[in-house]
Amino acid sequence: MTLRIVYRSYGGDNTKVRPPYYSKQTALRSLLRAADAVDHELVFLNDGPVAEPVLELMRGRGEVVALPGLGLFGSLMAALRLPGERGWADDDLVYFCEDDYLHTADALEHLVRAAARLPAHYFALYGTLPAERAAGRVSDPSHVQPRGWRAQEWDVDGQEWVRVLGTTSTFGVRVGALRADLPLVRQAKVPHKNMYRDWDVSLAYQGFEPYRWGGLLRDLVLLTPAASLRDRARSAVLAPFKMGMNLRSHRRPGHRHVLVAASPNLATHLETAYLATGRDWERVARGTGDRPGAAR
Repeated sequence: MTLRIVYRSYGGDNTKVRPPYYSKQTALRSLLRAADAVDHELVFLNDGPVAEPVLELMRGRGEVVALPGLGLFGSLMAALRLPGERGWADDDLVYFCEDDYLHTADALEHLVRAAARLPAHYFALYGTLPAERAAGRVSDPSHVQPRGWRAQEWDVDGQEWVRVLGTTSTFGVRVGALRADLPLVRQAKVPHKNMYRDWDVSLAYQGFEPYRWGGLLRDLVLLTPAASLRDRARSAVLAPFKMGMNLRSHRRPGHRHVLVAASPNLATHLETAYLATGRDWERVARGTGDRPGAAR
């Protein structure tokens, strides 16, 4: 098994509220520090020009590939197609990483150990844990626990891993599972222009319906509760596509894939409202050697 890291970066930023220690340099330094602890191959996919201080960190650490401003979904698909285009082996492990995540120094060590020992296909270093769900820390009320869900947990060299419902576009995956699930990713994009429904994909590849049929039927006939007419119309348009994802989730048992997450998380999305719990992330940021808040 070879660990391949595909790091997606772009030069701009968004209006999300960030912690004071956020910077793209800090995020990248944390990933590089974690990578130093494991054997790996690293590819940087830069969607358009990136800041020179960030680019300087990339030079000499891996292959730098410039993309022509493909946008969120375009760059994601370019990353997900890379294993197939380069003929990576089915049992290789790929870690896809966005440029606003902070990692602990041992994050990738734990990822490699988990991939070697767990009966899982997808690995989240950042994801909502069962305890957080029980405490109501869920970003979207539609993210309900599906019927047939069974909790599981494992200990790998002192790091706990638990089965979870979904994760973001930053995750690890075995190449063979990714190859089988790429059609789900493409389907989740339709009919959106700039949105990717990663939660739908996470549930569907595990064999669970992402949505309740009753709610979709209400959406279809403009009966979405507590919504404006415009929102009800939008929900009605989206309902058939969501129904399609529900149907696509009905896979034979041998084609279902398991997603696990590190507990506590070994990485966090650097968005103030959704920082992973259980770790002092400001301390992790200081440990990268970068100056918090510099060169965002």
